[in-house]
Amino acid sequence: MHSSSLKLHHHLALLITGGVAILLGLMIWVPHTDFTWHDQQRLGQIAISVLAFSGILLLRPSGASLANPLWLWPAVGVLVLGALSASLALHPLWAASELALLVGSAGIGFFVFCLVREFEDRADLVLGAFLRLLLAGMVLHFYVSFIAAMAHADLYFTPWSLLNGFSNMRFQGQFLTIVVPLLVARLFLPEGASVRYPRGVDMFLMVSLAGMVFVAGTRGTIAAWLAVSIVFLGVKGGGRDVAKRILLVMVAGFALAWLVLHTTSWVTGQAADNRFASEQVFGLSLREVLWKHAWAKIVEFPWLGIGPMHFASLKNPVANHPHQAMLQIASEWGLPVFFMIMAVVTLWLAKVFGEVRSSDRKAGGELRWALLFAVLSSIVQSMVDGVLVMPYPQLWLAITVGWCSARCLPRFQGDGGHLPRWVPLLVWGGANVLLIAVAVMSYPDLVGAGEYCGGGGGPRFWCNGRI
Repeated sequence: MHSSSLKLHHHLALLITGGVAILLGLMIWVPHTDFTWHDQQRLGQIAISVLAFSGILLLRPSGASLANPLWLWPAVGVLVLGALSASLALHPLWAASELALLVGSAGIGFFVFCLVREFEDRADLVLGAFLRLLLAGMVLHFYVSFIAAMAHADLYFTPWSLLNGFSNMRFQGQFLTIVVPLLVARLFLPEGASVRYPRGVDMFLMVSLAGMVFVAGTRGTIAAWLAVSIVFLGVKGGGRDVAKRILLVMVAGFALAWLVLHTTSWVTGQAADNRFASEQVFGLSLREVLWKHAWAKIVEFPWLGIGPMHFASLKNPVANHPHQAMLQIASEWGLPVFFMIMAVVTLWLAKVFGEVRSSDRKAGGELRWALLFAVLSSIVQSMVDGVLVMPYPQLWLAITVGWCSARCLPRFQGDGGHLPRWVPLLVWGGANVLLIAVAVMSYPDLVGAGEYCGGGGGPRFWCNGRI
């Protein structure tokens, strides 16, 4: 390819990246008058998958046809068995939509992977700068809402009124589980740059965001950060430094949340529930009912499961997904898919950890530890929460895994499976077409749809199998 044509393709790919960034911001900053936050974010997720697909066509990553068999064959197995499970499910379109979302999420992660591998430090700078702008907007809204609550003491106050952008504010916590640890790594600036980014800004953002997590009452986020911090404290070097900073941020965030809630309560004269200062912080919140139900379905349908997304069809009175990633995969997709995914995740973590630890003292070591911390935190939270279910956390998990893979996985060298380049593009393109079709068919029902359904106040978007 001629250099001028290559430059044009790169510029167009960067333009698409800018479009993805704008969408990521609009999805949590600007509410659409006709849609709920969840539906808005799901539609945005589909749009980003389409944009990422276009970006891959422009980037034309070298060696894309030479696939590492460690990832290739499990991916093929998951797709084939997932398609078979979907075809036998009670609602095949639900299941096919979930399978398409998996393909789209993997594609988004691959797009980020190619961006970072292609542009390296410049990609780190762009991703880090955008992330900070996105989170700064959330923090600004938090403090403006805090001031407004005190200025209008006559209005009804609830802690969640300080937050915005999500159908359930604990979904915001799932997103923050992933992105807050990334602020531990300093923003990369080119050598000789005339500007200096103050680290104090990152600490302010992290403490403010941790305070928002405590206000929202997302126990899974705090549990995940604590668990991964304890593991990282046992690792020498950069991992221990990341853990210490996260623990400090959690303590300061709890103090900030306590101060905000008690100040607002004192000014307005209304009680402000602090979930982390009561017995609500403990207990499973009936998750054991979900887990028993999921286990029963694993025993009943061990090979292909009940179908992707089909825990929602069981009409469980507590919730419509198991709030446990492993049980959800095993019950919906079957044990063969479960074991393949567990093997791939374990192998990926082992390779990433080995690379991060061996290159601890090299340039970018802090970022590599932060990326690994973020991915591990999300995995831990998925053991008790719906990280793999909600659209915005799904998006950022895909982005972070792609970023982490590009920075932490050694470049593949050796004999790989020679896969024609058009095959994965055809699968991803087909998944995008299906998702667009589902969105178009669902559009009339989405306009003006309520946030909840049924008498139990369960999330409406799970009651009828919406993606």
